[in-house]
Amino acid sequence: MATSVLSCISSQPGDLLLSLVSAHEKSKRTREFAKDIMKKDGPKGFFVGIRARFLHVGIIVTIQLLIYDFVKRLCGIAATGVGGH
Repeated sequence: MATSVLSCISSQPGDLLLSLVSAHEKSKRTREFAKDIMKKDGPKGFFVGIRARFLHVGIIVTIQLLIYDFVKRLCGIAATGVGGH
């Protein structure tokens, strides 16, 4: 869980800039978008939408773990390894 949170936090600024550049069809350079964000909102501007990202990642990770557990049970593999000891 901590890994997912850290991943979200560390990748948010880059993903935000990538989305802006893509949405505006490269009307500005990435550096210009970053400067605009810093001028308007400061560092917190790079984390707009982080709550939605946490929710999205949390749901995906939870679903992946549920599927993983389900497949392990179908294969007769216990939670701690093979054989259920």
